[in-house]
Amino acid sequence: MGAQLECMAVSMGETAQDTETLMPARLGVPAFALACGIAVLTQPTLAMQEPGASTASTPASVIVFDQKLDGSGVKLSYVYAPEKSFAVVYGSDQHGKRTRKTLGSLALDPGDHRDVKIPISEQTKSGDALWVSLYRAKGDAKTFDSANATPYWSDENLPSTNGFVVR
Repeated sequence: MGAQLECMAVSMGETAQDTETLMPARLGVPAFALACGIAVLTQPTLAMQEPGASTASTPASVIVFDQKLDGSGVKLSYVYAPEKSFAVVYGSDQHGKRTRKTLGSLALDPGDHRDVKIPISEQTKSGDALWVSLYRAKGDAKTFDSANATPYWSDENLPSTNGFVVR
């Protein structure tokens, strides 16, 4: 910015001696601008994903909110499954910690999923805490079984945002 102000002063009637001392700054500004322009134009190219590249670098994720169950299903607002996966609903103990009892599951293709409804096998009541976890499917399994799936998160690292309360 300082170089631009000096150049403006030259155009407003400075002496020839002042112009000669500012000439290197005047040439440096366009070169710097050109270098910045090239860097900006090449940035999106560097960030583009290769055709056919795996999306597995994006982590699995779930967004679920406290909800009043309509019928016998749990609604997930958003799920991202990097690979063929299962979304699984679990109950909780009296302290709100996830149990290993599966209440329902749903097979998911890789990708983004919105407003996913998972049927559950048991009645829940207002105040019940439930949990959702995602599992990577092994092979061509169509139904969830812990033997045919690998969890994306361990029991200790299940995100707290995967829990919700029945209203």
